[in-house]
Amino acid sequence: MFNRLKNQLDTVTNAGPTQKNAVIRVIGDRASGKTTYMAALARFPHAASNSLIQSITSVNDDGNELISKAQNLLEQGLELEPTDLTANTEDISDYQLSITLNGQSRLKGAGGAPIQLNISCKDYAGEFFSDLLFRDRDPKLADYLEDCAQATGIMFLIDGSAQRKDAEYAAALDKFLKALSNTSQTSQLKRIAFVLTKCELPDLWIKRHQPEQLAQAKFKQVCTKLRAWKSTTKGNIDFFTTSAFGVVGTRFPEANSKQQSRDRGGVTSILQDPQHWKPFGLVSPIYWLCTGDRHQKLDEE
Repeated sequence: MFNRLKNQLDTVTNAGPTQKNAVIRVIGDRASGKTTYMAALARFPHAASNSLIQSITSVNDDGNELISKAQNLLEQGLELEPTDLTANTEDISDYQLSITLNGQSRLKGAGGAPIQLNISCKDYAGEFFSDLLFRDRDPKLADYLEDCAQATGIMFLIDGSAQRKDAEYAAALDKFLKALSNTSQTSQLKRIAFVLTKCELPDLWIKRHQPEQLAQAKFKQVCTKLRAWKSTTKGNIDFFTTSAFGVVGTRFPEANSKQQSRDRGGVTSILQDPQHWKPFGLVSPIYWLCTGDRHQKLDEE
């Protein structure tokens, strides 16, 4: 299956930019903002003129559908519908996107050539993650795990304001990682990106440039599980902060979101001002999952 996905990605390559491919699976709780993150990434609105990111384009119909959701729902101040819990792994939307960075990206060995990040990315329903705790004998769950085992990278998204669920997330992550190690002896998994979402919230925004320290402060048990996985495998982990909505204003920035609800699982919000919609940090974890390197400028935009 991994070779099939890689072949799909290879169809978008050309003789121009340096190509980096990744097969990514996005996991996390129901309210972690996974689909909103992906929709904001595909749409990538109002990029600055000096942005390192030249373009983000869809490569398949699922990616086009994601852009439509961003335009017709997010930009209208509406919530995205949840990912289909009943779908089989082969029926889950597979968003294939191509991200082109300008020559300033300075990837090792690429000289001054543009970089093209080609990703195939599935976004699992949040209940998949909670099912690891309560329904570990579900046959469909085994299919999900087998699919995850074929990925080159996992993006683990957590609502940065859901710190009260640290122990629960750590327990589910522990079962997930153990199940992955038992699922396939040919697992391609090399990297796990721990991504804190909804960092437009004031207490998260002011610490957005310290992702590892922020993650450690709010999700100590999750961080412990990730570091244990790193120490016992040949894989790697890194930490990121993102915001699908961003902020408005410069001197006194305010979250560009309107809160709908809040509980121990985090915050549910909608976009406040589509005219000033500028997400933060969306490409940085993908760059790392594709290349294994951090890029400081991508961490800042």
